[in-house]
Amino acid sequence: MRYSTAVKALAGFLGFGLLILVAGREWQATRELLVACLIIGGLLALARWRGQPRQRALKGEASRLGLSFSAKERFDLVEPFALFDPVTRLYAQTENVLAGRWRDLEVRVFDYSYQHSDDDRREFSCVLVAIPTGWPSLVIRPESAATRLARLALPDIAFELETFNRAFEVRCGSKRFANAFVDARMMEWLLSLGDRWGFEIQGPWMLGYRDQVQPWEIEGVLETASTFLERVPRALHSLYPSSVPRRPDVPA
Repeated sequence: MRYSTAVKALAGFLGFGLLILVAGREWQATRELLVACLIIGGLLALARWRGQPRQRALKGEASRLGLSFSAKERFDLVEPFALFDPVTRLYAQTENVLAGRWRDLEVRVFDYSYQHSDDDRREFSCVLVAIPTGWPSLVIRPESAATRLARLALPDIAFELETFNRAFEVRCGSKRFANAFVDARMMEWLLSLGDRWGFEIQGPWMLGYRDQVQPWEIEGVLETASTFLERVPRALHSLYPSSVPRRPDVPA
């Protein structure tokens, strides 16, 4: 649910509730409903106000990086990546989108947040990078209590390095592709990131994400996403010759 949707839902709930209560002459309940809606509305307004400085700073970073900026989502960003799975989420929002060409890459950088409950809110800085189509879907994300439970029902792909298996969950439609993609060099680099980053490949986009960073750290998010693609193993050139982007260190 986006901010504007939450406001509309609150207004609809207030209007409908007032009609019922006034019709039944429930004046005490009407006052209580008004107070509750005023409190919720104030909290939404406070959240909106607190987001303004970040928006201004991100707009400045977009200008510095040669990217466009939109406070609201202008792209279909949230499907079909696993990060954006709406199951059990009370609230989710995509905003502050930076878009355009960066170092010859087509990119989208944005804020994403979701909430499972009143005391469980997560905020991410995300980056999408356009890639040639043809790769199988791939998910590489840090292990968590939720992913460990999911693994009991549906095991993920295991690799020779047990340290990596404990740190990351890897799921892919093609085990052959996953084993070729996540080679020893890639595993070493991913482990160097700790549990901060997750990556996904879906269709023409690669998604990278981590806990939300400050506006002046956005270029670092782009750098990490670029490095991830640069570390695509050479073996994939023979396995998927028509779909693998050429690495910068491989002559044309």
